[in-house]
Amino acid sequence: MFNPVKVTDVTLRDGLEDFVLRHLRLDDLGRLVGLLDRAGFYSLDCWGGSTFYAALMDLKEDPWERLKKMRRALTRTPIQMILRGRMLVGFKPYQIEVVQKFITRAAHLGVDIFRIYDNLNDLENMETAIATAKELRKQVEATVLFSLNPHVTNDDYLQLAGGLVNAGADVVCLNDSFGVMNPHQVETLITAYRRYFSQPLRLHLHNNHQAAITSYQEGVRQGAELVDTTLAALSWSYGPPPVESLMFALGGSSHDPHIDLDALGEVTEFLDHLKEKYNYREPPPRKMDDRLGPDYLPGPLKEFIREELKRRDARDRQRVACKEAQQVWSDLGYPALKGRILEIVGLQAVENISSLQRYKTIIPIMADLIREYGRLHSPILLELQSRALAPEEVAAATLEKEGKLRTLPGLEREEDVLTYSLFPEEAEAFFHFRAEGGRAPAPAPAAAPAPGPYPLIGALTTPELTLTHKGEEVWARLDGVGSVRKGKQVLFINIQDHIEEIEVQLVPGEGGHHDYLVTFHGDTYRIRVSKTFPKEQEYTPVFLEINGQMEEFLIKNPAIEKGKS
Repeated sequence: MFNPVKVTDVTLRDGLEDFVLRHLRLDDLGRLVGLLDRAGFYSLDCWGGSTFYAALMDLKEDPWERLKKMRRALTRTPIQMILRGRMLVGFKPYQIEVVQKFITRAAHLGVDIFRIYDNLNDLENMETAIATAKELRKQVEATVLFSLNPHVTNDDYLQLAGGLVNAGADVVCLNDSFGVMNPHQVETLITAYRRYFSQPLRLHLHNNHQAAITSYQEGVRQGAELVDTTLAALSWSYGPPPVESLMFALGGSSHDPHIDLDALGEVTEFLDHLKEKYNYREPPPRKMDDRLGPDYLPGPLKEFIREELKRRDARDRQRVACKEAQQVWSDLGYPALKGRILEIVGLQAVENISSLQRYKTIIPIMADLIREYGRLHSPILLELQSRALAPEEVAAATLEKEGKLRTLPGLEREEDVLTYSLFPEEAEAFFHFRAEGGRAPAPAPAAAPAPGPYPLIGALTTPELTLTHKGEEVWARLDGVGSVRKGKQVLFINIQDHIEEIEVQLVPGEGGHHDYLVTFHGDTYRIRVSKTFPKEQEYTPVFLEINGQMEEFLIKNPAIEKGKS
């Protein structure tokens, strides 16, 4: 029996985030979705979630205008968006009036399918959104988030699925954003689901452990009717798998999705053109997530913790912070590490290791999670709960004001009122930018490389460079060369198995020599090579003047090291 799986493309929301959320502008969006419209996808998941905030902040574009642009360009493929339950596309719960008005406006402007989930799998947080979308006669896909919570069983997932069906869900989506489900778990859960429910089932699995395609195959065989994929041109290790891989895996079978390869080829060519237009170079691929175990933390959480430690100049405490994150996650009852929850766990873990006492300071968004976000499935640490709920720590007036419908004098468009209600500070800055005729700057043409030589870069082209500074030994290597960005050469440096992006610019120095301006994590350092002592010995001393201060580095001679071995 021919039973093709229905494929939704999620590239424009869940594809390579650095490009999709920061480079893909309104001017190119219409043509891109027009090409995708011809490919034969069941729907395009292209709005909502993180795209709303990214359009406002990174692209300086009205997210509602982007929705309108896509609606005009699509003639046969439905638009699908993702909603975080009561949080909509924001980071905190909003009141019922805001939820209803937002969904009504989104439906009016072209959203056909609403996928609704809640960070805590709390049905109550999804009920208003489901009911509103159903009243508007829109298709509702209600979502069950899979997590590594040891207290949650398949029966718990089935119970939530039953609640979603009773609330009016047309489709139930099983979401695994960290790719921790294996094919056996997929088979077990779908088989159990099919015993009780007739509603179509969608799988949304990420490829962190490179098992998503195998799990999709097993899920489709067991009765999952819909799956999510990205385009190979913008797929990444932390996102859903490429549609091309799915087509290869299911090609010739009764579940063959029959996506138009010629149309996909045109999409890929256009994306290649856009990457050249924006001088975009893909970062090196990330390593696969560590194998599962009692100390497992998903890669995105580790990266978030690492960046936060860098910001606090405490990178050497990463191992301790990750161990503390495990404890914070446990104290919260193992909620699904998705979106805002992931950030809360990471920030509180870093705060804990920075203090002399665990939970000496409960960060505000951690308290908000316990007080306002909804029902945590598993019991949380009683001390943590009592402190977060302590009357003296709750500003009642502030809580009352949060999440309400808000406006500014002069706001006439309903979309602007909703944007301001969700993100007051960011929206006000954007409205000012727009009123002044502001427009996001066009991509600059590729500049010619700054005149060489680049001795530091030359050193990094060795297979692996080992440096010693103040007794600490670090190895690094050059893993990729990006574009020239505003006269600065972008390099991707692998430092101790962590990819870092730096910018290097050659500038005139004193005495006819050149200095280097090196930008790293937003900070720029002026570096001058003062003295070098090349010798036939294990280490070569190099003296660098960094922002006027002399520093000595020892660079291991790879030839001598090789001779020793």
